[in-house]
Amino acid sequence: MPFGYSRKIFKYPAVQYIPLERYDEVSGNYTKSSDLARINIYTYQEQEELERRLGYLGYNDNYNIKQGQLGILIRNARVNLIQYRGFEVIMVGNPAPGTYQVFKINTAYFYKDKLIFTLYDGETGTRLDLYPLQERVRNL
Repeated sequence: MPFGYSRKIFKYPAVQYIPLERYDEVSGNYTKSSDLARINIYTYQEQEELERRLGYLGYNDNYNIKQGQLGILIRNARVNLIQYRGFEVIMVGNPAPGTYQVFKINTAYFYKDKLIFTLYDGETGTRLDLYPLQERVRNL
């Protein structure tokens, strides 16, 4: 069980994954929630869109994304661990209806151009959401 989680989530030995650290994490609650976990990814060019989305959730401070970073907004779940391998960024956490979490990750470790961000429930191994990032990540 790599990282203490199911083989349904981590199919390869732990040494084949690159750990990604979360930076500038902010979390909170919002009223118009659902049980469905959602991932949204923002580049530095999409910072205004992220700030607009955070405003809808009740967070009205500036949230700056720089070149070489991605802003990740998670709704209705909490992320505890992020690992990268090949085309997939695996995020493991737990459902948390009515909450949001936003954080940044560094793009320096990505060696593929197109990525799939997948969020799993760490307890059950169930996939909660999937977000394909079709941009050339290494140029961000």
